[in-house]
Amino acid sequence: MSHAALAAGRRCEDSQYRQIVTIDDAQRGGCDLFDIPQLERENSPDEMAQLFRCMFIDDGMSVFQFALLQHCMVDSWVDWLDWKPFAQRPYGYKPVWLGYDPSNTSDSAALVVIAPPAVPGGKFRVLERHQFKGCDFADQAEKIREITTRYNVAYIGIDTTGLGAAVYQLVKQFYPAVEGLQYSVELKNRMVLKMLDVMGNQRLEFDAGWTEVSASFMAIKKTVTEKSKQPTYQAGRSEETSHADLAWAVMHAVQHEPLEGRTERNSSMMELS
Repeated sequence: MSHAALAAGRRCEDSQYRQIVTIDDAQRGGCDLFDIPQLERENSPDEMAQLFRCMFIDDGMSVFQFALLQHCMVDSWVDWLDWKPFAQRPYGYKPVWLGYDPSNTSDSAALVVIAPPAVPGGKFRVLERHQFKGCDFADQAEKIREITTRYNVAYIGIDTTGLGAAVYQLVKQFYPAVEGLQYSVELKNRMVLKMLDVMGNQRLEFDAGWTEVSASFMAIKKTVTEKSKQPTYQAGRSEETSHADLAWAVMHAVQHEPLEGRTERNSSMMELS
């Protein structure tokens, strides 16, 4: 089942024909519809291996393992009958939550649009996901403003650590209720625990074709802080490993639901906030 054995195509012992075609194979075959060096600058080595070279990321150390993520994958074009991606208002006037992870020097920024549960215990659905690279804080704030013109935005959560503080101040001008999330060990732990609970109860859905979302979640690993040795979670953030931004953006939105979930007691408080 290796690439070396199946690169040219082979009828296997079970009478099934199999072939593995990587992006490098496609380029050698004459396809010029992509720029591999550019893709390597935009994706981490693990993402390149999974998305373009037919090798799964080793999720043995990942907090969010692939088996867990598989339950979140759906065919959104078939299953989400109330979502019209090409309409002027894709989700009508139903409320959505936005999660934003701003870019930090050389990495990419991520913005997600999430349909929150309509009933207690319902599902979160990732309606849109966007990644931006090379945008300053004003451009990033403008990307968020554009989303507010197409959706009925009921909540925005932004990481205000670093450059995010500037994005937060600009977003506050047109959306005063935006929540700034100042990262700490406690906040990261709470967000990851909330996300694990949501996924474990099969309450998250995203399109199965969005493989970068899966790769982003699988990039998050458990570690300890350098000074206090407290357990925490992180993913590499550099020119080579600009990933996990989508996962953190999703968690910035989902954490708006209390850790215990939506109940009759806290629903009114969420609406007021």
